[in-house]
Amino acid sequence: MNLLYFDILSGASGDMLLASLIDCGVPIEYIQQNMGRLPLKGISIDCEKTKRNGIACTHLIITQKKEKTYRHLPEILEIIDPKLFPEAVVSQCTRIFTRLAEAEARVHGIPVDKVHFHEVGAVDTIIDILGVCLCFDYLKVDEIYYSTLTVGQGTVQCEHGIMPVPAPATAEMIKGLNVCSIDVHTEILTPTGAAILTTVGKQCRGLPTGSIGNTGYGCGTRTFKNHPNILRNFLIQTAESDKSEISDEEICMLESDMDHISGETMGFVSEQLFEAGALDVCWIPVCMKKGRPAYRLSVLCEKTAKETLLDRIFFQTRTLGVRYRFIKRRTAQRKNISSSLLNMETHSKECSYKGKTFTKIEYESLAECARKSDRPLPELAEEYIRQQKTDQSS
Repeated sequence: MNLLYFDILSGASGDMLLASLIDCGVPIEYIQQNMGRLPLKGISIDCEKTKRNGIACTHLIITQKKEKTYRHLPEILEIIDPKLFPEAVVSQCTRIFTRLAEAEARVHGIPVDKVHFHEVGAVDTIIDILGVCLCFDYLKVDEIYYSTLTVGQGTVQCEHGIMPVPAPATAEMIKGLNVCSIDVHTEILTPTGAAILTTVGKQCRGLPTGSIGNTGYGCGTRTFKNHPNILRNFLIQTAESDKSEISDEEICMLESDMDHISGETMGFVSEQLFEAGALDVCWIPVCMKKGRPAYRLSVLCEKTAKETLLDRIFFQTRTLGVRYRFIKRRTAQRKNISSSLLNMETHSKECSYKGKTFTKIEYESLAECARKSDRPLPELAEEYIRQQKTDQSS
């Protein structure tokens, strides 16, 4: 299993995260090639080797034509076309941009679809977020972790005027996390950096256990006298024996009972909650007061996503209340693998628990095989299981 750990020495921005991943081994040509698929003109992406406080690192260079208009969230998500990029990359980008837009919406008191701020709509933010997610895919990262978050002090000049550090949207996204302030009087943890880390990663104290492979150092443009303006990462591989270790984690469960929801609304709400970072969503039939048939919405999420999902539940369902509690859960270890079915490339998950392993094909891959072969989906699922048993016995 490949783990990626970010050591937040002097804050984090989107370009620093991307630069550190390029320094970790992702070819700049890979980023350039993929960015060339975007319907955006006048963009140039490159990187250079430099030093910060005597430490060799990579600096990202993005040049672009100045834009006179801003984009709203739906427009950004249309740009990152699922037909052009891997499904996992598009899903991560959607979750990150949604989290960023929702934080800005809460801070400014406006609907999410009206957010059109520089932090969300700028081309360099699109490049940073898409680039980072492409790097995760290239490095075949299974899990992402980050250290205590460092923030600066004082104020920063934004499009909306003078803002305190950390910026309000950043402060919104790092609620409930370990944070420390360093003696740097400027913004060092940006909304984009905070959105990436808190959406796809988990905070932990110290390096995860495993064998360190590559490391990467990314830097910002500025130099600080007492702090190297760098961010570093470690690509860590867990030992084979660690895959069967039992791991419990604390997550949040949100619940609300509703007797006014239609089936169409339930389907749409589920889609919206998954898009916002829910780990699981289900509707359970219940009987409410006066004998009314109803449904209980049950949502599992990371603790850092609680506020985002609470807001979305209230907004999308018009419920009058949501219960929440923190619970423990145990999951099997999983990693993404490539497989094949009917001579077609597919994607599967290899799962293990207490030394027992099994492989499960992804639904989208199975559905695509069914469409192309014109065979029933259940029949192909059985075919895949038979194929796995044959491979294991041979």
